[in-house]
Amino acid sequence: MQRRRRLPDGSWGPLEKVGSIPTTEDQVMSLGEQLAQQKMKNIQKDLLINNLGSQLTQVKLDVISIMKGGGE
Repeated sequence: MQRRRRLPDGSWGPLEKVGSIPTTEDQVMSLGEQLAQQKMKNIQKDLLINNLGSQLTQVKLDVISIMKGGGE
């Protein structure tokens, strides 16, 4: 969008750019960046879940071992 400002002498000044509407290419680039960030978050979340699952499995095995008398 463009506008003209009134100059001190009362005349109109040159056209000035006011704000901008993102182009389709800009919007696609922005959405692509957001998608990449979301994918990274999901990968991190999945790694955390897998790690916690492994730890839980190890604790269960330790408890079973202790219950069977294989503990200290």
